[in-house]
Amino acid sequence: MGFRFSLAAVLRLRESLERREYLALQARHSQVAEVRSDIKALEQALVQARIQRANQLKDGLSAAHLQLELAGEARIQQKRQSLLAKLADLQNKVKEQISKYQQARRERETLEALRRKQFEEYTREQAVREQQANDELFLLRRLHGK
Repeated sequence: MGFRFSLAAVLRLRESLERREYLALQARHSQVAEVRSDIKALEQALVQARIQRANQLKDGLSAAHLQLELAGEARIQQKRQSLLAKLADLQNKVKEQISKYQQARRERETLEALRRKQFEEYTREQAVREQQANDELFLLRRLHGK
């Protein structure tokens, strides 16, 4: 009879839960990267707007046009602040997800350690039984030979 781990179904469940938490963590990391990319794009747009405004000021710019340019920059700044807040929130969610993933991993590792221990015990018992069978066979041959 081969080794059977009585909690194999629970171990598979723990592996599945760990995988789910890992995938959720990867999704969170992806969201953080996307928001960072959006922030970088806005910062580049802001730099370009400032360069353009500086060039327009050299060439002469009406006050109304200047006001429009400044309002546009203000909208970009507001959007950037909004994304920075979203980034902070996502980073907190990443930390929470890391904790969930680590917990799921610990639970899976605990069951794997139990499985490993039971398998080692099974292997030792098999070795003992095999040695006993060999000893009995040896004694039977020895008795039978006399």
